[in-house]
Formats: sequence, C-alpha cells, structure tokens
Amino acid sequence: MTSSARARAVAAPFLLLALAVAAAIASQDLLGALPLGLLNDGRELYAWLARAALAGALLLAALFGYELARGRATALGGAARGLLVALLLAEATVTAFDVLLVSRGDGRGPEVGGPYREATSAAGTRVFLKRPHPGSPLGFRSAAPHPRQPAGRRVLFLGDSYTEGSGRDAACNYPEVAVATLNQRLAAAGEPPFELLNAGVAGYGPEASLALLRYLAEEGYRFDAVVLSLFLENDFSDDLPGTERRVVAGMNFRFPRSPFLRWLHPLNTRSARYGMFLWQASRLGRADDAVQRGDGSCRPPEPLADPLPEPLRELVLRRLEANYGPRTQLARDGVAAALAAFRSETEALGVPFVVVVFPDRILADRELRARLGLPADLERWYDLASLRRFVAARANAPVIDATDALTDGSVNYRESDTHLSDVGNVAAGRFVGGRLAELLRGSTAYSTSPSHSTSSTRIGMK
Repeated sequence: MTSSARARAVAAPFLLLALAVAAAIASQDLLGALPLGLLNDGRELYAWLARAALAGALLLAALFGYELARGRATALGGAARGLLVALLLAEATVTAFDVLLVSRGDGRGPEVGGPYREATSAAGTRVFLKRPHPGSPLGFRSAAPHPRQPAGRRVLFLGDSYTEGSGRDAACNYPEVAVATLNQRLAAAGEPPFELLNAGVAGYGPEASLALLRYLAEEGYRFDAVVLSLFLENDFSDDLPGTERRVVAGMNFRFPRSPFLRWLHPLNTRSARYGMFLWQASRLGRADDAVQRGDGSCRPPEPLADPLPEPLRELVLRRLEANYGPRTQLARDGVAAALAAFRSETEALGVPFVVVVFPDRILADRELRARLGLPADLERWYDLASLRRFVAARANAPVIDATDALTDGSVNYRESDTHLSDVGNVAAGRFVGGRLAELLRGSTAYSTSPSHSTSSTRIGMK
C-alpha cells in the first residue's frame, strides 16, 4: 500500500466520525429532532456549547477531508486523531466507572455523585430511585421499610418532590397528612384504616411514576389504591417527547431516545454529563437535589422574601412560558398517554386510581404575581386553568384539584422556590385526605396473592 493510500485509509474513518457527530448536533439542536428540546434549565448555555461543538466537528471534518483529498497525513490531523482517541478512551472509562459503581442498581456503590441510582425489576422495568437507607431499601421517604404484603389496606402515593414531600416532618408532609385525615374519616365511619406507601421521587414526571407503578407491582408490592399527584408547574415539561431519563453521576439526566443522538452528540456523553454535574454541584454547594429536609417540628409560615429572589423570579416566569406558551401540545399529548396507561394498569390490578392536581404557584399565589409585576388579570394572556381542565378531561378517573386549598397565597409556599411550605403541606393534605375518604369509603381489601390476581377482588368505589 502506498503512503497516499495509507493516509486516505487513516483519514476516511475519522472524516466519517466527524461528519456523523456534526449531523447528530445539527439534527438535535438545529433541525428539530427533539421539538421541545432536551433541557428545562440552562438551555442558553447548552445551545452555545452545542454550536461550539458543531463548529469543532466541521473543522475536524474539513481537516480530515483535506487529508483524504490530498492523500497526505498532516501533523495537525495526527494531533486531532490522537485527541479523539483519547476522548473515546476517557468516555469508555467514565462509562465503566459510572455503570459499575456510581449509578449501579443495588445502591451499594460508593456514595459519590448525586442521590439517584437505576434499578430494574425482575420483569425488566427500569426506574430511577434514591439511594437505599435504613428506612427504605427503595430510597423512599420513610422511617421504616415497607413490607411487600401489608397487614391491612395500603394506599400508594406516586409523584415528584411534591409527593416525596417538602414538609419538615411527617406531621407536616402532604401524603402523611392526607392519609391521617383519610383514616380519621374512615374511623368515624367504622372502617379500617389505610397505611401509606409514599413512593414519591423528586424529579419524576408522569412517565417515571407509571414505570414505578409497574416496577412495584412486578416486585410483588401490594396496594389497595393508587394516588398520582401531578404538579402542573413542571409535570408537563418533565417528559419531553423523544427523550428519556437516565442516571449518570448519581443524577437523573434527560437523554434522547434515539441511539444516533445519544451516542454521537458530544453533549450527550457520560463525560459531558459528569461535567454538567460538577458544574451544578459547584453552583449549589452540594451534590444533591434541592428538596432536602430534616426531621423536627413543623416550621411557622415563611414570608415571601424581600427582595424577591432572582432564581424564584426566573423559575416562575420560565415555567409559565413552558406550560402556557405556543409549543405545549406535544407535552400535553405525553401526559394524556401516561394517564391512559395509568388507568389501564390500575384496572388490571383491580385497584382504584385517583389523580391529585397541584396548581402552578403563579395561579394560587397572587402576592407572588403582584411582586413579579404581572397583571392581576394574567388569565387574559395565559389560560392558567387550561392544564387543570386538561387533566380533568383526560384522566378518566376521579380528580382532586388542590387549588382551592392553596389560595391563601404565599403562606403555603417556601420563601425561595415553588415547593409547599409546612403550612401548605398541611392544608393540601387535609383537603386531599377528606376527598379521598369520600372516594375510598367502602373499598374492600386487595387479594393477598403475590400474583396480584384480580379476578374476584376488584375494589369497589362509592
């Protein structure tokens, strides 16, 4: 083989790699392969990095194309190939470290990175969960592990950080307050209580909650009713079309479902996501989610901070546009599909299904709206009730709308974000628990068979 042929044989595969990388970047970030994007936060920085990566890929393609056309290797081309090989080896090393240690499904890896891990049921359903702790092998917010088969009736709560709970203690955490209220009403009617299985996980969207329902059923957990809590402020932008959640560096990141975009876009590599994690950790001061709670007495009402924290302003306005802007129908279609699947799954299990809706903070908190300088008649510009109507129309199940319980305003929310304060958790819990008592009164016990056979055990609802 001549030196010219050898040079071309070396340049050709690197030219193809550079062109494939450029095509992946252009498809994802310029041509709408992911119509609603990949990120909710940091979109501007991500777009800038993607453009820089595209320019770099095109420059490499030009360099390797020059070598291919001239049949002559260059020193610059050799250095570029060496850099690409080093990056590929680094990605393989990071992937092995992350898959085998940091994000392993058994939760026994070293406690580095964020709090999440991936787990797969015996039937193959994959979920992301928090790390195990003495109160829960599944990482749920619980003081004691939940047996697969409870002694009596059990209600399963699914949802995101609103369900996991922003309350400081069980006495002021929404699901616990709801079930306590439910049981008080049932006791007055002479009915046995429900125990709570709070399977809320911060960062979940409806699709992740659906996967967790399947995971728990496949792992033999029994429950007699399912309550899905939807936080309208972000649940309609958590499950973006064409994407899925995967755990990297102990954090749940969104990735394209397309293998072409997943493996060839440089910002979708594990190495890049480790870089994002380190950047986030440096900004937050800790490698953990934002909803951290201690145990203790309930907090008194938290006044809205003055001046209004800039991160809260940015968060509320960004989510307002994401939920009620011009490109929301695709996200709504995804929520509708998840709700339909929830109904099918719970019918197959023979248990009642209830949806709880939590409003955007901007809808319930008029003080915040005024402090943001938004018009009092904001509904003229954004139909703030549209998502509530959408869920009511598509759930095909009882819907409990917690909006009326939270209209006291800022007292129900944390001072610097959109999670419920202890006061708001108690108000929402009492409201939801009262409605659940109306819906679940007269329910009968679920079958104790591990197979979850429902041929003769379907729960009745009044």
